[in-house]
Amino acid sequence: MVVNVPAEYLKDEEGKVVATKEALQLVAYLQSLKQIKLPDGTPNLEFLYKREKKAIAGGAAETQELDGTALYAANCQSCHQENGEGLKGAFPALKGSKIVLDDNPETMVDVIMNGYSGRVSEGLPPMPPIGTNNNLKPEEISAIMNHEKTSWGNNAKKVTSADIKKLVDLVKLKSKDTPVAK
Repeated sequence: MVVNVPAEYLKDEEGKVVATKEALQLVAYLQSLKQIKLPDGTPNLEFLYKREKKAIAGGAAETQELDGTALYAANCQSCHQENGEGLKGAFPALKGSKIVLDDNPETMVDVIMNGYSGRVSEGLPPMPPIGTNNNLKPEEISAIMNHEKTSWGNNAKKVTSADIKKLVDLVKLKSKDTPVAK
C-alpha cells in the first residue's frame, strides 16, 4: 500500500513510501486509540489512509473502499489472531466459522454490534460489542466482514455497506427490545 506522506516528512527523498503489512497494522492499532487534542491547538495529522474520492457515473463521488485488513487488525486480531484461527479454548476461530460463511449477514452484524455470550458454557469468554464500543461505521463493519469472509480460505458472499447499515439499525432495535447477556 502506498502511504500518502507530506513532502516535509520525506527528508530529501524522492519517490513513494510503501508500507509493509506490519506497518499498516501498527498504524491501524495506533489510530484505534483515543486521540487527545494537542495542547497548542495543532490539528492531528491526517495524511495516513487518506480517503480519495473517485468519480462514478452521473458525476457523483464514491469513497474508496476501506482497508478491511487494517480494520480487522485494529479491532479483531488481538483475539481472533492474524490467521483467523483464534486461540483454542479462549477465542473462537473465524476461519471456517458458520457465522462468517453464512450468506445472511444478520447474525454476524448482531455479534459485532451487541456482543455474544452463547459459548460461555464451552469455556469461551463473552465477546464484547466491538462495533458499538469502537463506534464503527457501517462502512468499517462491512470492510471487516468482507476481510473475514474472504480470508484464510473462507469464500463467502461479500456484503455492502448499505446492507450493513440497514442491519446495524435492525440489530440496535432488537437489542433494545430483547436484552442480550453480555
